[in-house]
Amino acid sequence: EVPKLAAAAEYFFKFGVEGKRFRPTVLLLMATALNVHLPIPNSVPVSTELRARQQRIAEITEMIHVASLLHDDVLDDADTRRGIKSLNLVMGNKVAVLAGDFLLSRACVALASLRNTEVVSLLATVVEHLVTGETMQMTTTSEQRCSMEYYMQKTYYKTASLISNSCKAVALLAGQTTEVATLAFEYGRNLGLAFQLIDDVLDFTGTSA
Repeated sequence: EVPKLAAAAEYFFKFGVEGKRFRPTVLLLMATALNVHLPIPNSVPVSTELRARQQRIAEITEMIHVASLLHDDVLDDADTRRGIKSLNLVMGNKVAVLAGDFLLSRACVALASLRNTEVVSLLATVVEHLVTGETMQMTTTSEQRCSMEYYMQKTYYKTASLISNSCKAVALLAGQTTEVATLAFEYGRNLGLAFQLIDDVLDFTGTSA
């Protein structure tokens, strides 16, 4: 590895600036809730291997999330993140963008190792949604800025898609039914939307969620 690139990619994973780890915590709790023996035909038995695969989803989700933060800070010309100087301020925009790309590529490798095409498709869609949501935010018209429907769609793409699709991925790895996987998706979607709604309101109070 290139030391500077590795240091940049690890910037927000260091102790003290790793954030709340909200997403991986939710996913591991979801896995615990779903890994209950149920009389479902062809279900995957609860095992150490299953738990490890679900934990991998949590790790992938956090890598995608941090990559999006690095890219967002470049787009927003931000100078702080999580109480410290932003990576783009410390190492420059080019390194910050490459660090985000590096994390996404690592996430892709980890995702491929799961050998589950449906799960791969879900998380690949998340990356598409992140780009779409950021573009929607950058190109919002005055009329769209006053539209709650537009705001909620943008918020789903930028925040809730990652949590909802990751929750569904955890359910699929557990061998749950389509109905349960859909419920996991809806739980993640509603939680993600609520999280961002609160965070946006707190922008007016000078604090963060």
